[in-house]
Amino acid sequence: MKSLLHIRLYGTFLVRLADGKVVQLGAKHQALLGLLSSASDGVRTRSFLENHLWSLAQPEQAKASLRTALSTLRRNLGPEAGALLSANRERVILDMDRVEVEEGAGPFMEGFALPHEEQFSLWIAQMRGPEDAGAVHHAATIGAVGDQGRIGVEALLPSIAVLPFANRASAGGGNPLGSILAEEMSRLLSRSQGFSVTSYLTTRQFNPTTALTGDIAQTCGVQYLLTGSVIVSGQAFRLTADLQDATRERVLWSRDYSGNVTELLAGDPSSLLELTGHIGRTAVGEALRMTTFRPLEQLESHTLLMAGISLLQDMRAHRFNSAHELFTLLVQREPNHPLTLTWLGFWHVMRVQKGLSPDRDQDARMGGELADKALQIDPGFSLALTLKGMVQSHLNGRFDLAAHSYDLAIQDNPNEALALLLKGAMRAFQDAPQDAVKLTDAARRLSPLDPQGYYFDALSATAQLAAHNFDQAVFLADRSLQVNQAYPSTLRTKAIALEMSGQGDKARKVVHDLMKITPQFTVGQYLREHPAVSFQVGRDWAKALQAAGVPE
Repeated sequence: MKSLLHIRLYGTFLVRLADGKVVQLGAKHQALLGLLSSASDGVRTRSFLENHLWSLAQPEQAKASLRTALSTLRRNLGPEAGALLSANRERVILDMDRVEVEEGAGPFMEGFALPHEEQFSLWIAQMRGPEDAGAVHHAATIGAVGDQGRIGVEALLPSIAVLPFANRASAGGGNPLGSILAEEMSRLLSRSQGFSVTSYLTTRQFNPTTALTGDIAQTCGVQYLLTGSVIVSGQAFRLTADLQDATRERVLWSRDYSGNVTELLAGDPSSLLELTGHIGRTAVGEALRMTTFRPLEQLESHTLLMAGISLLQDMRAHRFNSAHELFTLLVQREPNHPLTLTWLGFWHVMRVQKGLSPDRDQDARMGGELADKALQIDPGFSLALTLKGMVQSHLNGRFDLAAHSYDLAIQDNPNEALALLLKGAMRAFQDAPQDAVKLTDAARRLSPLDPQGYYFDALSATAQLAAHNFDQAVFLADRSLQVNQAYPSTLRTKAIALEMSGQGDKARKVVHDLMKITPQFTVGQYLREHPAVSFQVGRDWAKALQAAGVPE
């Protein structure tokens, strides 16, 4: 009988389908398959799986998490291989008659661990043998997995749980809008890639009117809690949201937001984007505040990461270079973590784009090497694939290689906003304006709390410029410049849009500002370095810059 699933248990854990395709899975799903496929008959009791994978959750939460994990795992494996998983009230079964356990070299599930799951750490240590027992406590408490391992991406992100909002409807108390709003908020925060978000299947089990926030935070293991209440009047609603620092047990702020029920139920979350933006800015602000008065060595990694991402956007050299210090410290702490390596790589690329690099080729090379190193650790890591694409498209002009990397990133994570954005910019460089606008618009919708908001607007302006939507290009450029008034790329885009729309006087004023920031910039440099000059659209932009006053 043909095997539908191939699993490598010894050495690097790997899951392949019958056609050879490697299946990318999250840490809990890998652990679940490891537990099932290592059982002689592929059978584990539900209680065993719940205790080993969700030991910190309440019993009902653990049961719900297991149900969700099984459903997601089946979907990721596809119809045929997913059908090998079955469950009844007491057991979960993997049909081992259709599973081939491949030969492999190295320890059992080499380099793999689940941070904070002590029962799983004990089990995997027993599977690896006595020599691994000494590292069990260390791995269970801080997520270390030995010299070859890494912790999950979520452990480096600030964590948040959204509770169902209490209903205080003016027209009856049975309206489910509080739960709908909380679920949509969880989804938006998850899409942002800026937080580790507790599943709403877990948080919805708490009663928002009686549950103690301290108990919720401890159960979910989060730094932030979002709670509140909603009042419904006809088709209008008013949401009062409270963002709480769960660690310090204090309310950071309480704010009111308004929206339309019909629009929300039709799939338009725009009424909640302002709220997600406030949450993201608060997390970044808190991280920056902590770095100003506490030694960096004492700060948690997620604080350093958020502060570094924020400082990465700054045009002031000393602030921008501070981001390098934070990312370097993170890499020293987590040398085998793809997220830390990737953000250090982005720093090198952004140094070129901001005009701060003393050696463009060296920074391009460093960005590519850090992307490759991250992908050696996690071949499917979407953000590292995005970095690799950015180096190829924006610095090397290799659109073919860049497109491959962007497509892999989006395949791994369809919500990878930065990959969509950068692919959109690349399509603008290639004179494909419809694709460019579609991709950059999608990216902005997926990144409501991204601290790189100005960057998303700047590249969206480039897409609109390629489409000859000059007014929209200027609008987006102006919005970007309100946040970061010294970003050279945005000033160039605005100057080109104004010149090409017949507003030469205004374009020359923008070029005047541009030359104050980058006094050495010339049209010749633009023609040598900008990836769009391989196409007519880029050469037209160069002519517009020259007409607006940029020296030859």
